[in-house]
Amino acid sequence: MGFLTAYIATIVFIFGIVIGSFLNVLIYRLPIGLDFVKINSMCTSCKHRLHWYDLFPLFSWLFLGGKCRYCKAKISVQYPIVEALNGILYVLIYFFICGGNAIEGLSFELLGYMIMASCLIVTAWIDFKTQIIPDSMWISIFVGGIFIVIDSLVNKTFTKEFIISKVIGLFAISGLFFLIGVISKGRAMGGGDVKLMAATGFVLGWKAVIVSLFLAAIAGVVFSFFRKIFTKQEMRGVIPFGPFLAIGVMASAFCGEWIFNKYLSLFI
Repeated sequence: MGFLTAYIATIVFIFGIVIGSFLNVLIYRLPIGLDFVKINSMCTSCKHRLHWYDLFPLFSWLFLGGKCRYCKAKISVQYPIVEALNGILYVLIYFFICGGNAIEGLSFELLGYMIMASCLIVTAWIDFKTQIIPDSMWISIFVGGIFIVIDSLVNKTFTKEFIISKVIGLFAISGLFFLIGVISKGRAMGGGDVKLMAATGFVLGWKAVIVSLFLAAIAGVVFSFFRKIFTKQEMRGVIPFGPFLAIGVMASAFCGEWIFNKYLSLFI
């Protein structure tokens, strides 16, 4: 790895954890309708206004021992996890999706996938807690898909097959989810899942988005299995599928088409 590539990867990671700090704001405020632009950051326990030195991604949580500086209440481990996860995903996208070769990896495609990754993190956390997928998330993911299309135009890699794959991806899984929702009258599948898979299908294309559904199902089964082992409880009532869809989509962004083609090669 060249020095410039390593340097840019470090900058990408720092950018990722900074954005991750903002994602924590969205995760907390979107479900309760709290403005995330005008209202200053505050402790969720004592409501004390947080200053710039309280808001360093990762480091503030570590230096404060996971406690509020003012009321000493515990700060959820969610905050450093979200920040670190977002930074790590940005670096992985830079290397494994966008080439990661110095400045050649910096592109509209990188921006598009970064947007999707961040929105999937917010979606997973909010849906797990509230069974709600905010419209702002799938809309932002769709915008990320537009950036990816723009990148193909700029680099002259745009083809008819490329855009057809994305258009089919819009409906490949979302159409299936829509039918399930209609048949079950919304009990088996929510509208948020439909819109999420439409947006991610546009980003990934039809092959990868189909694989993402299978990966999501596997993630759900694995989660339920280990949850039953460690908590002796089974998931009852409404099961939020958004977190597992987010896992499946993100994994499929890296290897979805490869898995699809390998599977087809078994029969051809």
